[in-house]
Amino acid sequence: MTAQAERNGGVIWITGYSAAGKTTVGRSVMRRLLEGGRNAIFLDGDQLRAIFAHKWGYSNEERIELACTYFRLCSHLSKQGAIVVISAVAMFEEARRWFHQNIEHGLEVYLRVPLEERLARDRTKGVYKKGAGMGGYTEPMDADLVIDNFGAIDPEAAAARVVSAFGEGVERTGADYGRNSHWANFYRKHAAVTAPSPFAQDCIRKLKAGQRLLEIGCGNGRDAAFFAANGFEVTALDKSQAAIDAGLASNEHGIEYICCDVMDVAERVTGKFGVVYSRFSLHAMTRTEEARAIAAAHDLLSPGGIFCIECRSINDPLARAGDVLSPDERIAGHYRRFIVLAELLDRLKDCGFNILEQAESRGLAVFGDEDPVVIRILARKG
Repeated sequence: MTAQAERNGGVIWITGYSAAGKTTVGRSVMRRLLEGGRNAIFLDGDQLRAIFAHKWGYSNEERIELACTYFRLCSHLSKQGAIVVISAVAMFEEARRWFHQNIEHGLEVYLRVPLEERLARDRTKGVYKKGAGMGGYTEPMDADLVIDNFGAIDPEAAAARVVSAFGEGVERTGADYGRNSHWANFYRKHAAVTAPSPFAQDCIRKLKAGQRLLEIGCGNGRDAAFFAANGFEVTALDKSQAAIDAGLASNEHGIEYICCDVMDVAERVTGKFGVVYSRFSLHAMTRTEEARAIAAAHDLLSPGGIFCIECRSINDPLARAGDVLSPDERIAGHYRRFIVLAELLDRLKDCGFNILEQAESRGLAVFGDEDPVVIRILARKG
C-alpha cells in the first residue's frame, strides 16, 4: 500500500440522534464524492448491526464496543484508499475519543435537529414511539462540523457542506494513535535498559568509527550511548520528551539529544552524517512518517553513507494481535505498523539507496521471553 493511497482515503462520520437525517445525507455525500472521481464507500450503522448478526445488544458498553468496531472497519478500508462515509449515532465520548485518536483524515459531522422535528420525522423506525435506543448518548460539543439539518437546509445542501469541509482540509490530517501518552508513561515508569541492543552491537562491527551518526527514535539513548562510547559523534532524536529526558539524565558522552517529530527532522538537524541508525522506530511510524524518515535519512547522509534499520516484520505474531487499523497496522498495547520486507526495500531503492544487507528472522532481537520476527537492512546512499 502506498502513502498516496493513505492520503487519498479518509473517514466521514455523520452522527446525530435517530431521525436526524444521517443516512439520507450520508448517501448524498457518497454520491457527490463518486461524481467527483473519488473512491467512496457508504456504511450505515443499522445495516452494519445486521451484517454483524446483531451480536451486540443495546447497553452502553455494548454500543461503545460496536461503535469502535465500526470505526476499526472504517480505518481498515480508508487506509486502502477509500473515503468511507458512515452514518451512525455512536455519541459516546469513548467512541469519539477512539475516532479522533486513531482515524487518519477523519471528519466528524454532527447533524443537529430539535427533538420536536425528530419526533415528527420518526414514522419509519418508530424509535421514539418505542421509547428505546436513544438513551445514554451525549451530544458532541466539539464536532468538526455541525449542521442544523432542518428548516431551510435540505439534505443536498447539507451534503454539499460536508464534501466542501472534507475537501478544504477540515478533516484531521493525522492521528496520534495514543503514541504520545503511551511512550511518555513508558519512559517515566519503566526501568531503563542500558545495555546496547544486539543490532547496535552487530552494526558497530561494520561501521567506521569517528563518523557522525544520527539516530532516529533513540528511546532512552541506550544505543546512542554505545555508539558515542565507541568513537561516534552522535545526534539522537525522539519525539517523546520523556525519552529524551531519560537520555539526558545519563549523558556521559556529549550526545546531542533533540526532541523532534520525524516530520520536522529537516528543520531541526543540520550537516551531513556518515550513518543514520533506526532501531525499532520505523514500525512505530505511520506510512507517511516512514516516507519522511527515509527521505530525511537520504538527505542527511553523505555520499556513500549507511542507513541501518531494524524493525518488526509483518510475519511477527504480534501482527495478528490487537485492534485492526489496516492490513498492516494494529494496536496491541500500543500502535505498531508491521513492515513488509519487499515493500520497504522498494521504498529505499526508490529513494536512492543501494541495499547492502537484508535479513528477516527470529533470533535477532531477543529480549527476555520475547523473540520477535524482525527485519534488518543496511543500505548505502547511492
